[in-house]
Amino acid sequence: MILPPFLKAGDKVGLLSTSSFTEQKYVDELVQILKDWKLKPVLGKTIGPREGSLAGPDELRKNDLQEMLDNDQIKAILQTMGGYGIVRVIDKVDFSKFKYKPKWLVGYSDTTFLHTHVQGMLSTATIHGTMAADLEAGYTKGSWESLRKALFGEQLEYKVAAHPLNRRGTSQGLLVGGNVSLLCNAKGTMSEVDTNGKILFLEEVGEKHFRLDSYLRSLKQAGKFEYVRGLVVGELVEMEDDDPPFGKTPEEIVLEVVAEFDFPVCFGFPAGHGKVNKALIFGAIVELQVTAKGSTIKFHI
Repeated sequence: MILPPFLKAGDKVGLLSTSSFTEQKYVDELVQILKDWKLKPVLGKTIGPREGSLAGPDELRKNDLQEMLDNDQIKAILQTMGGYGIVRVIDKVDFSKFKYKPKWLVGYSDTTFLHTHVQGMLSTATIHGTMAADLEAGYTKGSWESLRKALFGEQLEYKVAAHPLNRRGTSQGLLVGGNVSLLCNAKGTMSEVDTNGKILFLEEVGEKHFRLDSYLRSLKQAGKFEYVRGLVVGELVEMEDDDPPFGKTPEEIVLEVVAEFDFPVCFGFPAGHGKVNKALIFGAIVELQVTAKGSTIKFHI
């Protein structure tokens, strides 16, 4: 997997939304954060426009991403919002210049489509990390500091508290993954995730318990757990039980789906749609250790 060049002081970074509309005040806060990191933010043409819930028409959002990808002066592209929209334009984006001059693509949630597309089609690493929209809930130092470290190529290593459903073991492999429902929706497309021999990260928000089970079972039937070397489960938040109740917690649903496999499983990693969203470098080699005392995830970059 290709790692784009890490950032240095003075680099220009692009801010845009290929998905949903982002309120300007949170973009302004992100601009200040990046300036504090000695970076030079460049606002895309999707900052401001709005069409329904989207950050402008499909053509505008596609062109904004295309221009940022093709601009040699832009060293990283940060999505400001998740929501919905990337799947409407991803197949029209030309990555031919990006292929030879890759740069960091950052975001999560709807950005899952971009992560898996770039990793699968171009063998290039990306960053699953916090976005401007998260500033609505306030500045979470740990989330933003982890993103800074990832962008600048500093060592990333996380310690995660023990969880009663963890499955112990040690493994190593490239890290891939993202939002469960989007990974499921990408099956059969050129943005489909390749999990063979990988450490898989999963997170989800706002789904019914039975629907989470459905997504995971669909991924299982597609062979996405067959050759996984390890599973890291992030935030499963705002999940709604059913009426009548489904009978299992979200974590129990995950564990039941992968029960027949013997790879280590780490629950409770602080990434996704929760209050804390620690940065993950998708496409980097990680070492996963799950013990009775807790889990360790160490990046080799």
